[in-house]
Order: sequence, then structure tokens, then C-alpha cells
Amino acid sequence: MLLLLGGFVLNLPKFTVRSGFVKIYFGVGSVGALRGWTRGFRRVFVVTGRTSAKVSGALQDVEGILKELGIKYRVFDCVVPNPTVSIVNELAAEMWRFSSEAAIAIGGGSVIDTAKLASVIARCGGDVRDYLKGIREPYTSLPLAAVNLTHGTGTEADRYAVATIEETDEKVGLGSECMYPSVSIDDPNYLKTLPKEQTLYTTLDALYHSIESATSASSSPYTELLAEKAVELIVKWLPVVVNDLSNLEARYWLLYASMIAGISIDHGRTHLIHALEHALSGLNPKLAHGCGLAIIGPHIVELIYKARPETMHKLLKHIDPTLKPTVEHAEKAAKALRKFQEQVGFKEKLTDYEFTAKHLSRVKKLTMKSQEHLIKLAPFKVTDSMIERIYRSALQD
Repeated sequence: MLLLLGGFVLNLPKFTVRSGFVKIYFGVGSVGALRGWTRGFRRVFVVTGRTSAKVSGALQDVEGILKELGIKYRVFDCVVPNPTVSIVNELAAEMWRFSSEAAIAIGGGSVIDTAKLASVIARCGGDVRDYLKGIREPYTSLPLAAVNLTHGTGTEADRYAVATIEETDEKVGLGSECMYPSVSIDDPNYLKTLPKEQTLYTTLDALYHSIESATSASSSPYTELLAEKAVELIVKWLPVVVNDLSNLEARYWLLYASMIAGISIDHGRTHLIHALEHALSGLNPKLAHGCGLAIIGPHIVELIYKARPETMHKLLKHIDPTLKPTVEHAEKAAKALRKFQEQVGFKEKLTDYEFTAKHLSRVKKLTMKSQEHLIKLAPFKVTDSMIERIYRSALQD
């Protein structure tokens, strides 16, 4: 698509990508693809957060399509960051009572993840806790469309979703082929209203998706290829967009980087950085996911670089071209990553979220027990003492 902005013509093509069981429509105006998908439904449940769907204009566009087609719909706008199982169960019950034939999630990772899980419960029944704990297996879900409003989540492209069990502070993920969205919309025009703070957090989330999916026990040349391109684009365009939040070209390429990083984690998964972050934001839901990753990430990247120096060099050479693919450059790589984050304006610390040494035992337990499935994918053996060193080091920043 050729767009005229400020006298300049931008070549920002629209295209579609198929990955897993989802068809992703990418580009400005791609929301129009929902017309064909929703046409076969009579009752659709719309899931949003409190503000972003409205502010971005996405909700208005989706409602316009539903009204145009004469489809009955209801809007649930109660999803919050780091959603809990209570919200998921409440949403699933509302979907069931409305006799929903399909759902449309409009938002970032929290909204789309909540809609994924609720779509399973609305069809399979039960309590989402049982699925997160592995007591029950999902086998079907309501058809779901995801209108993505951040360039970091990746969840519009994968089969995973995460929610926190509030009684135990466990932030747990569930993955199933039935949890792929049927269609996803990645329209960079909706991201121009994304605040600077969320722009940073979500983009750094995509950066760590790339690092972990390329270095996990499930990684492959394919995930490395996607991850390297995602890092290259993030390093180029994140400094641009933090200085010009309405820059559509920067939003476009960061959204593309996020999408391919999402596909990469769908194949290669994540490991220790996400495992430890889930423990932290499970304990304090005010800690945004991408923020938590960026706080602890540099402390773990040194370990990953030592374990997979050639792969990490492919990724982080875009941040520091003087890096070499040797274990001796692991510390230098971690410092380069930290410096990049600081240069784009990220300076938050664990202590900003009232974490102290007294939380250490709980953090270790939640990481080692609740996140065992992710820890097993790390390219090195994870121990209690390793978690303690990482946590104490992050507290000293």
C-alpha cells in the first residue's frame, strides 16, 4: 500500500500470513478482513480492555462492521493487565449466557490471552484453573478474531495464553492448537495512540521473545531466522518511534517484528527470562510483563550468550557490531543490551515495584515450581542458586 504522509510516499504493503491455524491480515486497513469472517455469525462477543480499543479507533471500526452486517454483539471491557483466572471465568460465563457464536478480542496480550482462555471455557466448560494446572485438556473453543493493539505480544500469532491464579500468585500459561485465533488483524494505524511507556514495554517484550525462542531447547534455524530479523528491526525502529509516537512507518516495522517474534515463540517457546518474569508479575500484577522482562533480561542474557554464543551473536550484533561469537563476549553483550534499553528510555528497576530481599524465597519457589515447563527449555541447567544470584543482582541495579 502506498501512503502519502507529510509529502512523502510510504510503501507499506498489505499482506497475509498463515501460521499454525491462524490467518494474519497485516497492514493499514486490514481490519476490513473481519467482514468476511464475521458474516457467518449471528451473535459475537467483543472483548476489550478499559481504554485502548476506544482510543485507537479499533472498537469503533469493529462495531461498524458488526452493525453493517446486522450481527448482534456485546462488549466486555473489563480486562486488566496481568489478568486473573477470575476475570477469565467471568468472561467465559458472559460469553455462554450471550449464546456467543464467536468472539473478537481487541487489545494487547492481556486482552487476547483472556479471550483465548475464555473461548475455551465457554465451549468446554469448567474452571480455567483446571486447564492451567493440567487437570483438564482443552479440545475446542469459540472461533476467535484478534485485533492486536501492541507491537510486542505475539499472541495474535500463537497458541498460548497466560493468566494468574490469584490464590497462589502463580502466573501460568496454557497452549493448545484450539487456542489459535481463527484470524488476526495487525494494523499499525491503531498503534499510533499507544503511549510511550507501553511502546517501550511491548517492544522489549518482542525483543526477549526473539532472544529466547532462538536459544531454547525447541529452537531451530527457522526460529533463529525470524528472531534475528525481529531484533534487527527493533534496534532500527524503536529509537525512532519513542521520539515520534505517531510515526506510522516505525509502527509498521515494529508490528512486523512483533508478529514474526510471535511466530518464533510459537515454534521455539521461551525459557528462563519469561519464567522468572512470570513469577515476579504474579506476585505484583502492577509490574507490566515487558517491563519485568527488561529489568531482569540483561542479567540472564549473559548466561544465554555463554551457552549459545554463535546464535546470540547473530541477534545482538545488531545492537553492538563489535561483539564476537565467543563466551568471552557474554558480559559485553549484556552491557550492550542494557545500554540499548537505557538509550530508548527504559530505566525502571525491581525496587520501583517494592521488591526486596524478603521476596527471594517466594520468587525462587514460583520460578522453579510453577515455571518448570519453561525452565526445562533453557540452554543451561537452572538452579535455585542461579535464580538467587539473578534476583539479588537485579535488586542492586
